[in-house]
Parts: sequence; structure tokens; C-alpha cells
Amino acid sequence: MSLPLSEKRNDLEKSSLSPISSASSSSHLHPAPKRVYQKLISALIIETIISCAIYINYDTIGAYHPMLAGLLLGCSSGALAQSMNQYAKKKFTLQKILKFMLWGSINGYFTVGWINILITRIDNSAYRIIIDQLVGAPMFQLIFNMLNSIWDHGEMFSISTRLAYVKSLKYSYCFWPFFSILEFMFIPQALMFPCNCLANLLWNLILCRLA
Repeated sequence: MSLPLSEKRNDLEKSSLSPISSASSSSHLHPAPKRVYQKLISALIIETIISCAIYINYDTIGAYHPMLAGLLLGCSSGALAQSMNQYAKKKFTLQKILKFMLWGSINGYFTVGWINILITRIDNSAYRIIIDQLVGAPMFQLIFNMLNSIWDHGEMFSISTRLAYVKSLKYSYCFWPFFSILEFMFIPQALMFPCNCLANLLWNLILCRLA
């Protein structure tokens, strides 16, 4: 028995519309790469300009408040590192950029204070390097892993957090001791923190891969 003409027409209309609707829903769920690239390039340009502006005016900002310059430069360099990592992965995630902005701010603020403590309290450069690596490196790495765990999982300590801490600490000892020697042996005190931010930019690229 054949279907009425009106029912056949409705079936044809549904079948012709279904690929369009599925394609539109697919494009909605998976944005075009061009839009992702536009967001990533815009983020990289903005973060680079802001980082350069903070670096150029670092002494002026530091005169207003000694910790503010470190906080701002740490924030912008953390965001820049995350955006560079996302550009390499061709994936834009605002939440991760915000997380690294927060981490960069915390890291920048406390790094300024940590460097000042080492410079003012310890005269011997070798002792500064040893204390920096035995105390500073594990402490800052622990702060990052705690922040990462709270941000992603809503808890401060877990088995995965402890494993991630040990893993990232191993990587940090392949990187930071060399910079610590360079920093306390050869870099003038006025340039220590800006150079530390450059090193942190490279280190944050590694953390982006680990986090």
C-alpha cells in the first residue's frame, strides 16, 4: 500500500533538512579552527603588549609598591605561557589562562619577597643557591600543585596531586638549579626578578604541559 502524497512530501522535507541540522549542531559543538586561531592570536598579542609595557615600566610600578610590579609581571607572563601552549595545541581554553594568571600573580608576589630575603639575609652566593633549591623550589612547586588541584578538582590534597608534585619537582630540578646559579652569580640585583620572570615564562610552558 503506497503512502499519501502529503506524507511522502513531509518525509522528503525531513530527510533533506536533517543533514543541515546535524551539520549546524556539529559546527556549534566544534567551532571552526579560524575562530580558535583568532582568539589565540588576539590573546597572544594582548598579553605580549601588556607584558612588555609592565617590563618597561617595572621600576616605576615598583616605586609605587615593591610587590605590585612582580605580581603584574608574573600574572601577564603566566597568561602568555598558557596562550603559547594553547596555540601549539590549537585549542583555546579561557579557564586555563585564568588559572595561570592567578598562579603567575601568586608566584610573582612571593618570588619578589623570596629574592629579597635571600639577598638581605644571606651574604654568600653559594648558600643562596643551596637554600633556593632546597627550600624555595619545593615550596613554590607545592603552591602550584595545590592551586592546580583546587582549581581542577576542588580539593587540596589527593593521590594524583602528590604524584603530580613529585613529577613536576623532578622536572624543576632539571631547570631551576642552572638558572639559580646564573641569577645569584652573574645577574645584578635590579634585574634579578625580571630575568626570573623570563625563566618563569619558560618554566610555565613546561607546567602547562604537566598540568
